[in-house]
Amino acid sequence: MEGREDNAWLLRNRWNPFPISGTLALADGVISFTLDDDAANATLGWLEDVLKKEGLSERIEAGETIVAFSIPLDECQIGWPLTGGGATMVIEGPTRNWVITHDHPVGGAMLQTLNLISGRGKARAWKKTLAAAENPDSEPKAS
Repeated sequence: MEGREDNAWLLRNRWNPFPISGTLALADGVISFTLDDDAANATLGWLEDVLKKEGLSERIEAGETIVAFSIPLDECQIGWPLTGGGATMVIEGPTRNWVITHDHPVGGAMLQTLNLISGRGKARAWKKTLAAAENPDSEPKAS
């Protein structure tokens, strides 16, 4: 089964994001998001509430690995809302919807346009990887 790992940002939601950096990974049919060292500088209160864990910044700085979610593909649905320009991934999990973007979601108009173009390319790669993981016996399509 194919796997993939990329830097990404976990968002509180699409309208009021409070982005948190980390690694989005797919391995052995499980999609997960693990916070990276830079996440210690993010606004983590919303994620502390969701995970019911306090002191995430201090835990990250102490070297603890913080996994925001780890969900088998057969227990979630993954979508790419048009309102995200095709670059935002929404994972509908058993307990919550997780919103992921592949490029930092803030900046001026020019930066946002570049991020959208870059994010769409990364989203296409993720869609291929997810399709291969969900249908491991199918032949890959020519690009």
